[in-house]
Amino acid sequence: MNLPGLIIFDWAGTLVDFGCCAPLAAFHRAFENAGLPISDEIARKPMGAHKRDHVREILHYAEIADRVRNELKREPDETLVQDIYDDFARLLSAELLVHAAPIPGAVEALHWLRERGVRIGSTTGYIRAMMDVLEPVARASGIEPEVVICADEVPQGRPAPWACFRIAEQCGVYPLSRCIKVGDTPADMAEGRNAGMICIGLSECGNEVGLSLEKLQSLSAEERQQRIELAEKRLKEAGADVVLKSIAELPAWIEAQAA
Repeated sequence: MNLPGLIIFDWAGTLVDFGCCAPLAAFHRAFENAGLPISDEIARKPMGAHKRDHVREILHYAEIADRVRNELKREPDETLVQDIYDDFARLLSAELLVHAAPIPGAVEALHWLRERGVRIGSTTGYIRAMMDVLEPVARASGIEPEVVICADEVPQGRPAPWACFRIAEQCGVYPLSRCIKVGDTPADMAEGRNAGMICIGLSECGNEVGLSLEKLQSLSAEERQQRIELAEKRLKEAGADVVLKSIAELPAWIEAQAA
């Protein structure tokens, strides 16, 4: 494999926010405020989607829909979706700033790619108003993709491939079969697959392990490995061609393929 002409990255759990913690915290608080506290597993399952779609999917899980009807005495309809989503969006702004630090090795990996002429794009389940909070802080830390396409800037967010197509068009790079999508969620893998791209999943640093760096390091070696192996399994089942622990491993993987 030659160097890819374009790599498209996700944001939370891939470039910044080790463990994808900012949206998790905001989802928990928004659902609690609605009288529907949810588990980490439920909150994380649709991660990577447009955040309104994420709320809708949770509300349509059978056990959550039943709770809405039995406990809230209403339907899990679009009015409730919008109410929870609006609260989530309000809460997320503060969380984005708390969890904006680059994932270890991310700045170095992006620099390595730029030095070799690889174009760098990014897609996200965040809408533009959310990225307007996160992006300046991230760029000041060295996370500087050329093109950022948000979930509300295309007709449909993940798993649709439209954001990837738009980035490829703006960068003037094709075919996408020789480009790479990198992300930490099944939604990322679906987006990349639907765009016809090579898909690389990230396990340790992302949503599927779902722990901050500090919490991950507090686990025993056995517990850590179990979580990583489960994340790898989920990502491969979602279409990942390969799974790395984090973006820090990406340059070495690319060099190995080019050798």
